[in-house]
Amino acid sequence: SRPLRTTLAQVLASQGVQTGADNILITAGSQQALSLVAALLLSPGQGVVAERPTYAGALDVFRARGLAIHTVGVDEDGMDVDELEHILERHRPGLIYTIPNFHNPTGACLDGQRRRRLISLAGRYDVPILEDDYVGDIRYEGRAQPTLKSLDPDGRVIYVGTFSKMLIPGLRVGFVVADGPVYDHLLRSKRCHDLATCNLIQRALREYVSVGRYHAHLQRSCTIYRRRRDAMLAALERYMPAGSSWVRPKGGLFVWARLPEGMKASEVLPRACEEGMIFAPGGNFHLDPAEGEGCMRLNFASNSEAVIEEGIRRLGQAMKGE
Repeated sequence: SRPLRTTLAQVLASQGVQTGADNILITAGSQQALSLVAALLLSPGQGVVAERPTYAGALDVFRARGLAIHTVGVDEDGMDVDELEHILERHRPGLIYTIPNFHNPTGACLDGQRRRRLISLAGRYDVPILEDDYVGDIRYEGRAQPTLKSLDPDGRVIYVGTFSKMLIPGLRVGFVVADGPVYDHLLRSKRCHDLATCNLIQRALREYVSVGRYHAHLQRSCTIYRRRRDAMLAALERYMPAGSSWVRPKGGLFVWARLPEGMKASEVLPRACEEGMIFAPGGNFHLDPAEGEGCMRLNFASNSEAVIEEGIRRLGQAMKGE
């Protein structure tokens, strides 16, 4: 609905993304948004760049489309843009897919210098960027970096967000911000898929997502999630076996943990399930699952501090074989 898109444009403007209602497409979650963009911009066999590791749902979309997936490493400052430049020069892909804020699954944030370099490389090689900002505003510490969309002078960045993680986790409503012909083609493609996202849900969201209400809800959510993050980090210190390590995320919903050398997440998972605890094994987020065997993603957002404490205790038991 136009009222929702108008309100969303105001919320995005408060986060540095200058756009209007006529450049926002409401989708059935961010997963549909990724699928629409991939189908529009890329033909089977064409190349796409993604981070290594990356969001498993994006890999599913790219595989289903029959794309040649080129992966770029991620460190504590986000995507390795030097490696990206080599891939752009060698393979000339048709799209760069990135999660610059609280990267899924590692939690890394792309630093400011790399953001500007990424925009510059996209311009030099004339390749669009798909910016997946699924939880960019769920920040617990540090200063926010500008979105890639806000740094983009040429309309190459397609920005994807979601209401699912922030407002109502079970609500499959996302959005795409795009310019010119790209937006027009996405709109037509969306109509071919499902005509439109449920109007009733859009009207209900419009009543809830005003700028003031959104930021008040955001502040409350960040307070709750920060406590849960801290509870998980403390429990990891208490219960994880020697040789384990993990990243302290400055925002987002996940902790990315590395297992002791020689331990495999795929072997720990069945034992953890027997203890009533589940995690996402690192292989889910890699093109080659074997590359992620030594890691796991832990979600702290959906449980209380007490449940998190008990869950990590059970995970520690499963890892130790107790």
